[in-house]
Amino acid sequence: MGTWLTFSTCFVLSLSLSVDCKHMRDLSPLNKLPKVDVYAKGLKDRIPPISNADTKVRPIIYMHGIFGKADEKNFACQYIPSVVPGAVVYALDMFNGAESALNLDYQLEYIMPAMQKIMDNHTDTGVTLLCYSQGGVICRGVVQMLSTHNVHTFIALSSPLAGQFGVTGFVRHFTGLMNRSSLWEFWYSELGRWISVGDYWNDPHHQGEFSDPSKDIFLARLNNQTGHSQSQEYKKNFLKLEKLVMIGGPDDTVITPWQSAQLGFYNQNETVLPFEKQPWYSSDEFGLRTLNEANKVVRHTVAGVNHIYWYRNQKVFDCCVLPYIS
Repeated sequence: MGTWLTFSTCFVLSLSLSVDCKHMRDLSPLNKLPKVDVYAKGLKDRIPPISNADTKVRPIIYMHGIFGKADEKNFACQYIPSVVPGAVVYALDMFNGAESALNLDYQLEYIMPAMQKIMDNHTDTGVTLLCYSQGGVICRGVVQMLSTHNVHTFIALSSPLAGQFGVTGFVRHFTGLMNRSSLWEFWYSELGRWISVGDYWNDPHHQGEFSDPSKDIFLARLNNQTGHSQSQEYKKNFLKLEKLVMIGGPDDTVITPWQSAQLGFYNQNETVLPFEKQPWYSSDEFGLRTLNEANKVVRHTVAGVNHIYWYRNQKVFDCCVLPYIS
C-alpha cells in the first residue's frame, strides 16, 4: 500500500495496486517496462478533509509529463503553496518514468478514479487541473471522458493537445532516427498504439488512418473524429469547463508544431493553422467553439522557454499560471 508525503499543503499520491493484465494488449517489446503499481480503492479516506471555502483557492491537481521526475512534484508541492496562501496541491505520483509511456487509455483507467476521489472531497469549490506536457493530453482525457468531474479550470503547460508530428527527444526514445514521414505506420499499428506517443501522433498526411474508427487513436477520439458512440458525452463533459488556459511558445523545441500546445496544428501542406481553422472547430465537434465564443479560452505565448523549463520558469508562472489559481 502506498504512502502520503506531505509538503506544506500539498499531497503526493504514491499509490499501489497490482494490475489486472487480462485487460492489456500484448506489449511485445514493451514487456520490459516495469509493472504498473497503482492504488485507487479507498483513496478518499486518505485525503485529509480540507475545505477551501475560506481561502477561495480551488485545490489543484498536478499531472506530470512523460518520463516525469521528482522535481515536477517539488514545483507543485513546494513552490505553489509557498506563493499562493491556502493552496492545496495534489501531485499524482502515478505512471512515473518508463510507466508513463504506457497507452493513455490504460493509464486513465487508474488516473480517473484517483482524480475522482480528490474531486469528491472538494465538491464545494471544484478543482483546477495543472498539467504539463503529455500530462495535458491525459487531463484533456479526464475532462472529456469523466462525466462526474468538477474541473473548473484546466491549465495545460506546453502540452501536445492537438498532437505531435516531430521526431524530437522524447519521440526518439522509441523510434531512433527514423524519418517522421514513415512513422505513421508504426504509431498507428497495434504495437505503436500501446505506447503513449502513438495516442497523440497526428500525421497531417495520413488523416484517414488517424481517424480510422478501427484503430481508435486516442486523440482522434477526443476530437470526435472517429464517429464513436460517446461523442456527445465527451462534448458535454468538455463544456463543463469554466476556463481553458493553453500555454506554449516558439522556442519549445519538443512539441511539434509548438502551436499544438494551443490546439493549433498542421494542415496537409504543413502550414500551421490556429484552432479556429481546424476542421473540427467550425462544426464544434467537442465543444471548443462554444467554449471559445463564451470567452472561456485563453492562449498564452511565451518566447525563450525550452520544453523542460515550462513548469519551473518564473515568468511563465507569474503571467500564465498564477492568475488562474489564486
